[in-house]
Amino acid sequence: MGSHRTARAVIAAAVVTAITAAVVLIMGFAWSSGGDRAQVSYNAVDMRAQMLDNGDLRITQTFDYRLESRGTPWRQMFQQYTLSSDRLTTISDISVTDLTTGRTYTQDTVHSPSGYGDAGWDSECAGRWYIADITQSESHPDPFDPELDALTATAVGEPAQTKDVEIGWNIPSTRSAKSMRFELAMTWHGVATAYDDVVALEWEPFSALNSTPAARVTGTFAFPKGISESNSWAWLHTGAASETTRLDDGSLQFTVTDLPGGEYINVVVMAERQPTSAVSREQAGRMKQRILEQERQEARIASNARQREARGRLVIWLIPAVLALLLVVVALIGAKRACAQGRRHTEALEYWREPPDMSPAAAAALITDVMPGIQGSRDDRQMTSTLLSLVTKGAVAIYPGSAAGYRGLDLSRADCVSIGQLIASDPRREADAAGMCTLVIMPRVYTDRAGLQLCRSESALLDVLLRASERIGLPVFDFGQMQAALKDWRQGYAWLRGFEDACNAEYQALHATVPVGVGARMLGGAAMIASWLTAFIYTAAVGQVALALVISLPLLFAATFAAQVSPRQAFTAQGEAYADQVGGLMRYMEDFSEFGDRGVFDTVLWGRYMVYAAAFGISDKLMEQMERAYPQLADPEWANVHASNDGLVYWSARRRAMRARGGAFSMHGMHAGGSFSSMVSNSFSSVGSTIRDAMPQSSSSGSRSGSRSSGGGGSFRSGGFKGHSGGSGGGRGGAR
Repeated sequence: MGSHRTARAVIAAAVVTAITAAVVLIMGFAWSSGGDRAQVSYNAVDMRAQMLDNGDLRITQTFDYRLESRGTPWRQMFQQYTLSSDRLTTISDISVTDLTTGRTYTQDTVHSPSGYGDAGWDSECAGRWYIADITQSESHPDPFDPELDALTATAVGEPAQTKDVEIGWNIPSTRSAKSMRFELAMTWHGVATAYDDVVALEWEPFSALNSTPAARVTGTFAFPKGISESNSWAWLHTGAASETTRLDDGSLQFTVTDLPGGEYINVVVMAERQPTSAVSREQAGRMKQRILEQERQEARIASNARQREARGRLVIWLIPAVLALLLVVVALIGAKRACAQGRRHTEALEYWREPPDMSPAAAAALITDVMPGIQGSRDDRQMTSTLLSLVTKGAVAIYPGSAAGYRGLDLSRADCVSIGQLIASDPRREADAAGMCTLVIMPRVYTDRAGLQLCRSESALLDVLLRASERIGLPVFDFGQMQAALKDWRQGYAWLRGFEDACNAEYQALHATVPVGVGARMLGGAAMIASWLTAFIYTAAVGQVALALVISLPLLFAATFAAQVSPRQAFTAQGEAYADQVGGLMRYMEDFSEFGDRGVFDTVLWGRYMVYAAAFGISDKLMEQMERAYPQLADPEWANVHASNDGLVYWSARRRAMRARGGAFSMHGMHAGGSFSSMVSNSFSSVGSTIRDAMPQSSSSGSRSGSRSSGGGGSFRSGGFKGHSGGSGGGRGGAR
């Protein structure tokens, strides 16, 4: 019994978990690629900046654009930068290459995309780039010459002049694109400042004004020859998830994932000043310790803020998970106790040879608890077995065939032998007997009902039959007539409820079981609800599909298992004795033909066997065993002599005889199936970052896997931090 229940619980838990997993993944996919996707975004950005001896930067940027469909086509990509006399004086040596097609763009003046049709734009403007001054207006830019319009360098801290410039390039009219890759190369002038002890600069490829999000940004900042990790420092400022690596030559490599619009990337670098330094902007004073202290302080502030945020996030994640876990643990403990209560404490009898000490209806209910998985519903088995019991007690009789076939015969006085001979003599009657049964209410029901010694369920079912007889108007009717008569019987449910109540009362009177596992099932249900809530919170509220997969789903599986595996009833000491009887009798009837000490055929005993076989749902198996044990039943003459006093046994024997000679009739009605991978990967990555960030500083002193700590107190070990912004360039890009 326990193994069947456990198997069903595992299957139910697996099905519920699988359905929930599918819902979580669908929700996660909808969340990750929802309707708030920016119209223009970067699939990836790769940047390489080489610091030159004179303090300039040679920058190469590769942009992989994603363009969503809109009302008008896309025609122009652009990057905007802020020139400042104290940190970036001009931009020159510009080139634009379409990496998708291999086309190198040529310089031209600014063209407005709104002034052309698709054909005119593609033929006259596409494939060209421009640089323009947008200080006064983006919609009406002024020409910009990198040499003539360059700013005059000023010292850091002095009043600075600024200009906003835009580098743009015209693409063929494009409705949408999943990927368009372009390379923008240029030289930034006057970026570095030479102090007495160090050369320092800040490079800001993305400013807080940038509105174009990027799924992934990678970059490399390289120092001039002669600079190594030991005499240089580098920091990455950003609030997005990031990683940094310092190489032996001092180069800073960084990766930023899921950069949203409005988030900046600012690279701060410093190197010891070399005697051969050719940096044009010089400023007296020593800056090394000031910069180091400023970066350490900003790193501490960012680390503390990140820890507070991460710990708060972990609390939000853990509270529902811990609640669900507690409910699951308590539910599993309760289920274990319920299973222990529901386990049989005595060794079951292998065989029981007598009818059990209970009504057929009670036996049909008890066998369900003794042997789960029994064939047929309990209600059907109770009604069938009770009806057959009325036959064996002489309250009713059942004959093969429809009532119309017996018109003119007094079935209350008929005997089985004469009816059997009548059926066998007429092929039409034989065919009729194969599809219908006729029920006869015997006269004794009206004259001596008390003498029938009916139990409560038998009496209640007899009342239903009597009401059917009254509606039909005859004490003889077939099941087809009965069905038609009861079809519109408005009070019929009350009489049927009376039979069901009688069956339940008889079963309860046995005091065979007590309820168990109520608490376990309630806690299991509560744990399932809590697990579903955590899955919803992780997926929809915080966008962490990974948490739902690794936390919520296992908890849901365990909660469902606990709710399903708990038995609803446990046997009492008296109930175990009754269980031995019904279980032993069922096994005895299924194996009867194997016994050599069967004795003389007893029609009375076999009639009761057939009643309880119907209660157990094994009527066909019992008939097979009976036919194997008593082959003489196939002889009609033998059945006429030895089995005619019990209708159930007789008609069973006749059925075998008819089948043996090619005919058949049976007592029908008497016995009674972005992509998922990237979504999950990104989710796991951010979960891991949060957990690491929540650790105290002393617990995460080592560098992250795949990176090295920078020499001389360089890059923040676990990646970038939310330091100051405002470095040279202040880049912001997009498309129009």
